[in-house]
Amino acid sequence: MSYNRPPMSLPGSDIDGGYLRPPLAPPIPPRMEDPDSLISSLVLESGTPAAAPEMIEQLADQNLPQIDPTEFATIEDLPINTSPPLDMFYRTRHEVNIPTGVDNGGRPIATNKFYGNFLLGSQTCATWTHPYSVWLSKSNDFPGLAATQIRASQRVFGEGNPARFFFSPIGIRSIIFGANEFPNFESISLKFTDLRHMSIQVWFKKSDNEHIRFPVVQGMGFLSAVYTNMTPKINSAVGFRRLVSLGNIRANIQKYQVELEDGVKWSIYATTARPENDFKLLQVNGNTISSNRSVNQCTIQVVADVTPAIDDAAGCYPVDCTVVNAVSNGKGLYRLNYQTEGSSNKGTTLIYGLRHHMVSMTIDTALKNINSELDSTVMGTMRGFLTNTLEMQVAIPNEIDFFPSTTIPGRSMKYEHNVLEKIRQAAAKEVHHDVLNESNLNSMYFSGKILAKFAWILYCCQYIVKDQGLVNILLPKLKEAFSRFTQNRQQLPLRYDTTWGGIISSGQSGDDFGNSYYNDHHFHYSYHIIAAAILTKVDRDVGDGKWYGQNRTWVENLIRDYANPSENDPFFPMYRSFDWFNGHSWAKGLFESGDGKDEESSSEDVNSCYALKLWGIVSGNRALVNRSDVQLGILNTSLNQYFLYDDRNKTEPAQFIKNKVSGILFENKIDHTTYFGNNLEYIQMIHAIPITPVSSFIRHPSFVEQEWHQLLQPIVNSVNDGWKGILMLNKALFDPQSAYDFFSNDSFNESHLDNGQSLTWSIAYAGAFL
Repeated sequence: MSYNRPPMSLPGSDIDGGYLRPPLAPPIPPRMEDPDSLISSLVLESGTPAAAPEMIEQLADQNLPQIDPTEFATIEDLPINTSPPLDMFYRTRHEVNIPTGVDNGGRPIATNKFYGNFLLGSQTCATWTHPYSVWLSKSNDFPGLAATQIRASQRVFGEGNPARFFFSPIGIRSIIFGANEFPNFESISLKFTDLRHMSIQVWFKKSDNEHIRFPVVQGMGFLSAVYTNMTPKINSAVGFRRLVSLGNIRANIQKYQVELEDGVKWSIYATTARPENDFKLLQVNGNTISSNRSVNQCTIQVVADVTPAIDDAAGCYPVDCTVVNAVSNGKGLYRLNYQTEGSSNKGTTLIYGLRHHMVSMTIDTALKNINSELDSTVMGTMRGFLTNTLEMQVAIPNEIDFFPSTTIPGRSMKYEHNVLEKIRQAAAKEVHHDVLNESNLNSMYFSGKILAKFAWILYCCQYIVKDQGLVNILLPKLKEAFSRFTQNRQQLPLRYDTTWGGIISSGQSGDDFGNSYYNDHHFHYSYHIIAAAILTKVDRDVGDGKWYGQNRTWVENLIRDYANPSENDPFFPMYRSFDWFNGHSWAKGLFESGDGKDEESSSEDVNSCYALKLWGIVSGNRALVNRSDVQLGILNTSLNQYFLYDDRNKTEPAQFIKNKVSGILFENKIDHTTYFGNNLEYIQMIHAIPITPVSSFIRHPSFVEQEWHQLLQPIVNSVNDGWKGILMLNKALFDPQSAYDFFSNDSFNESHLDNGQSLTWSIAYAGAFL
């Protein structure tokens, strides 16, 4: 179910990989709301800290899950394999070098992570941890690590109703961590260590014994700077209106409150290794706060709120976060376990959770919330929690495998005789297509779609219409076409990049949507993996059964590239694409970006996890199946908050949700468009393709029906190319009868099929739920 988009432009005058950013923001309005008053009345009678409004509703309805840990089986994150990539992937050095000062202990460095801007280009674009963004301030007026937290009132919207885009301002240096020993940025020796999938350590060094370390961790509540033998200094380009000392919350922890010139109040905590009564922070001028002397060990923590409960977490800060997954009878459990340093009165640090965390949070985690809310850039309001663990439970599609599936109430798969005959008639034509040449393309993406298309036809022939004659025609054709790729003889052979540790195209950086720069790997490779899973299954049942053994390593090399689950794999980074904090993948690779990482096709993100599940089924890798189910469960919560907008969506701005889908979602911006055109069918349906058995689990029937009646029905009759077939198969997610009538009509126009979509599968999917 392919879509056509031109080769991606390379970064030039703009730094968003060829994507033109909307105009710069107008002047930023002051942020005058008082954090002390935020939902201050929402305190439970028991004395429990106030819960977010939706939490109170859920607690009242007893909807939040109470977890019995013994019920869940933990999924081991064992490596899929630790052998070197196949020799057919010839070794190459990437033209984008890892910058000086990066030390990851010999482990591969991820390319699509939230901290990517630290490693690319000028190294001055922001890294979004949420609720903060941080970046290197290299200007000599305020050298250091800059940070800000953007409020919803500062967002900038495009024209129209709904607005085409909105974004948060960038470059507002609310807080800049530095030291008196660093008079300019050139005096700083910059280092990066411990690059994990949810954290990075940034170092400003004067010498081995004089430095500042910044643990940068997703969801961190404090901006923390750990000083060793330095004189702490905090600057602000916004300006400091006043600094007030609020005394000690513990013998060695001093508290301050600072009001910036934009009216926003921040809390500052200074923790020393032992009580040092002569150590103080002082306001030097309107832009500078400095300690009165150098200190052997000191941690400065800043938070964009003055809620008193935050005091209980001061002194403790996260340095890393690991993920633990578990499953049990249709339920998935995932924990974000934060590793911390320091100590606090509560024994925990401060973490802010996103909306998709809160709607699936276990009650034990929910009750650790405090009366502190800060806005993220594009993912709604975040909530503060005094905890070292965020624990969420999600529904998982454990019963979904290869057969068509739906979440339409009261419907299940059932084929009438006349439907089976229509499927057989379509298959009888399509099995005679030239699979070998149709898939001979200079794109892993498009060729993968072709292979997956014919694999689904093969599946229909074997397991739905059960026609051995059709299987015997198509199975050898698909094997032959696939062999071009498993022998690496395609137009742009793959290679193994020893710089970043990944399998990339041998094309130029603009070919195949930037595959050689690690763009879209989870989109591209998932189609080959699905085709391989179906080939394996059919070959075992009616072939010689050898295909799996001959091609397993090739397939799992691709899986390791985008979905390696273990730090013990020495050749690929852990979770290149999937972001366990944000709850979805990022498609952008080695391109510096002013608005951060982005993802366009949420449905192909789903396809990437579904592909892993299908391969896990045929390979007997139960951990891969279970982990993929948890990821799909997480996608079901996150995509329906940030990418797919039901009319009741309260996460995204009201003036944007009538778009029904995000378009391109960046870390700092959402733009209702695509990289390949502005046609409405492109924008909406890039979040639907491909329609597979798992689609209905994510694209809920109620949402699809709303989108159809509000946006798609008025345009469907004017669409006369392959997008029409995509529109109509998407309609099957809530109205399978009309979709079936469209595809099964004797006068069906094959020009309405996208070149990655088959008539066989379209009839088989829609016809399953009549």
